[in-house]
Amino acid sequence: MNYILPFLAVALGALFVLIGKSTLRKQLPLLLAFSGAFLLATTITAVFPEVFVHGNGHISYWVLAGIVVQIALENLTKGAEHGHIHTHGNSNLPWVLVIGLSLHAFIEGFPIAQHQELLWAVAIHKLPIAMLLVVALWQSKSSLRRKFLILIVFGLMTPLGSFCNVAIPALQPYALNITALVAGVMLHISTTILFESAENHKLKLSKVLAIFFGLGLAALLH
Repeated sequence: MNYILPFLAVALGALFVLIGKSTLRKQLPLLLAFSGAFLLATTITAVFPEVFVHGNGHISYWVLAGIVVQIALENLTKGAEHGHIHTHGNSNLPWVLVIGLSLHAFIEGFPIAQHQELLWAVAIHKLPIAMLLVVALWQSKSSLRRKFLILIVFGLMTPLGSFCNVAIPALQPYALNITALVAGVMLHISTTILFESAENHKLKLSKVLAIFFGLGLAALLH
């Protein structure tokens, strides 16, 4: 399940776009708001308690490091993790975006094997990101085969991160530190999504309901 669910989320996101392009722009902001709220609540209620109970006095610096890592990644993705896509009709494949999102997906897969509560949060977060990536890819003039190959590789990055964390013994002593770093990444992404959900410092009722539903569902599950 650790390996299958994140990949299925990418496949489902791609399917949503390819068969329902007309409804994408209307539904995506609500899905982003829900996923951001669910990710934030999971990070606070399920990940932070374990990190700070079992970590030493320096574990908070790993959380800060995660925020810095995500800021650095956003120089590549230009904020695609929280809903921004800047293609400007470019006919070339957005390789910088693909690399940035793939690195992000690889990193967020690391703690899933030890922290099952993150599995659904990561999968739900990947759904709108995959939708945005498909939009960017399909605006290029690259072959259909290459586009699908990129999607498959992107879908495999989170399972690959989970596998590496389990299969590489040298990483085991740093498992808690890695979890703290990923928590920082998730904290940055989720709060940015929620802050950017407000237009002119006002939230539409539909977004408020999506955020409350995401927060409440995550809290109930954990």
